[in-house]
Amino acid sequence: MKMSMRDIRIDVPVDRVFDFLVDPHHLPEIWPNVIEVGKVKKSRNSDGFSFEWIYKMAGEQFEGKCEMIEHIPYQRLVVKTNKGLDSTLTWLFQPSSQQTHVTLKFEYQIPSSLLKKMKEEIIHQENEHELDAMLQNLKTRLELEAVYV
Repeated sequence: MKMSMRDIRIDVPVDRVFDFLVDPHHLPEIWPNVIEVGKVKKSRNSDGFSFEWIYKMAGEQFEGKCEMIEHIPYQRLVVKTNKGLDSTLTWLFQPSSQQTHVTLKFEYQIPSSLLKKMKEEIIHQENEHELDAMLQNLKTRLELEAVYV
């Protein structure tokens, strides 16, 4: 299992950041290799959700299903893939006045089909760059929205 951790400061309040990320329909807007999100369903026993997605990693397309396994409003979100790719995304939120410090921990297993085509280190580097882009896209999207709303 590989693990990456990133963080970023976003100049909007924590409720705006959390509410944006709790809706999986927003993922294709910020996550470069998420092609599509669909079949979003609210969890029966929590404020969480499950959804299906199409994702491209190192040139190969995967389809899968995610489920929110932890939902602590304005503090923590944990989303686990349980079909397609084996991964866990943990989002941590630390409010500070009108800003939010966001930490993203991404744990994942590189599919064996990719390891046959590409070196593990190259795939890991691609994923590192993608996490940086995703957090920067999140920051840009929410800060621009705050200016124009």
